[in-house]
Amino acid sequence: MLRKPRMRVTSHRQTSPRWMPGILSGLMGLGGLGCDPALPKAPTCLALPSEPGAAVARVGDVPITVATVVARLKEQGSGALKRYDDRTKLREFVEDQIRLELLANAALERGFAQDPEVVAAARKVMVRKLLQHDLLDNANPDEVPESEIQAYYTQHLSDYRQPEKLRLLNLELLPTETGHAKARALLARLQARPNDRGLFKELAATYSQERQSAERGGELLPMSHDELLAAYGQSFAKDVFTLAPGELTSVPIQSTRGWHVVRLLSRREALTRSIDEVRVEIREKLVKGQRAKDFDKYLADIRKRYPVAMYDDQLDVLRATLFAAP
Repeated sequence: MLRKPRMRVTSHRQTSPRWMPGILSGLMGLGGLGCDPALPKAPTCLALPSEPGAAVARVGDVPITVATVVARLKEQGSGALKRYDDRTKLREFVEDQIRLELLANAALERGFAQDPEVVAAARKVMVRKLLQHDLLDNANPDEVPESEIQAYYTQHLSDYRQPEKLRLLNLELLPTETGHAKARALLARLQARPNDRGLFKELAATYSQERQSAERGGELLPMSHDELLAAYGQSFAKDVFTLAPGELTSVPIQSTRGWHVVRLLSRREALTRSIDEVRVEIREKLVKGQRAKDFDKYLADIRKRYPVAMYDDQLDVLRATLFAAP
């Protein structure tokens, strides 16, 4: 009696074959338009141009040349090249290219060159190649004049030179005797519970007259000495700059606005970056900005050659389709 062969059950989470990543990587480079739907038995639509040089393999009449393999290896980065110094691994990579061509030919025979997804992918590749050729390859960071770098640095000096700044918790009371008394009482509560980090925020939210910071638990935005001087006066700025991180004022301090209980959260050290330290960074920003301008002009010139229309009345239809209630 014949026995039925046993079925091998595998998990849905199977790993891809060893050669699959190489195939997928190669497929990402395929792209083309304008193919004839009536594909011949040996399809040429979407066929990659044959590179000059000796053939290291062949699929049908199509050679896989040394130049082609070198180009595909370089696409994987310099780190990948080192892995293929071994002859066995290099042979496996060439076998991956053979599998790629076999599968690509089978896909072409099935008419997938006309598949909308394939066409859409090809158009994206064409756009990338177009922009690379017409814009990106023409931008040379080394051509940015030193005078422009100097001018940018001067205009944005505040980005590269910043004074020391403090992060403070501020509990602000009225500039009256009643406000002073209330500040002393609240300070006593905080001193009695020095490790209670939430108490200051709770008291600030309840009692502080400065409502914007009160909504943040009393926390002020980071401020420099000059900024504190302008906002609260000389005495306040001087007193808070003597605090150590985490320290609470020992007594209420007075400002031009009222009485305060203050805790220093942290100090941000002064920032000073010379032009020599940021020259490369500035050059890259200028190149990026110039590329954006060049692209806008480039697109505007193309737009003149093709009529463009936007149908606002259909936007409502589009929104209704996208966000319709289930």
